[in-house]
Amino acid sequence: MDLVHHAVQRERPASLPPTPLTPLVACVAGAAALFGLETLSGLRGSSLLVTPISIALLGVFLALNRWDDRRRLRAAADEWIARGYENPKASRYAWRIGELTSARERRQLGRSVRGIVPELAISRLPGASPLHRAALRPYRAELIALADRLDDLERPRQGFSLSGGC
Repeated sequence: MDLVHHAVQRERPASLPPTPLTPLVACVAGAAALFGLETLSGLRGSSLLVTPISIALLGVFLALNRWDDRRRLRAAADEWIARGYENPKASRYAWRIGELTSARERRQLGRSVRGIVPELAISRLPGASPLHRAALRPYRAELIALADRLDDLERPRQGFSLSGGC
């Protein structure tokens, strides 16, 4: 069973399923073409709109379904990776590890961490915040160093541990 599992995994694509916009664009284009043909043939009223609208709605349904599949696949990959079962080089979810450690994601996370630092100032008025400011204040330098490391795209991604720590 285990050998079959690994053989099947090699045939899997190294990325997510295609974008959810593909069926949407295809169905909307088909609906528009059909609307044009129906208009040229002389149809009027509700009979002109029923089929093109139905095809466009089918595209919306397919796109939402594919979007949900992608969301579930990412969640499963994140759970698997968080448990530490995956090796970034030989991984069933290498595509997700690549997404999580991509330059775009690193910059975004670096900006987010850097945005926390001003929130930790003692002069900030108390208010609703998801941060425990007093507990994070002693780690201000570490947060800045973490943001700098994330922003330094020359540093290899392999140094990051996805299951905790740096």
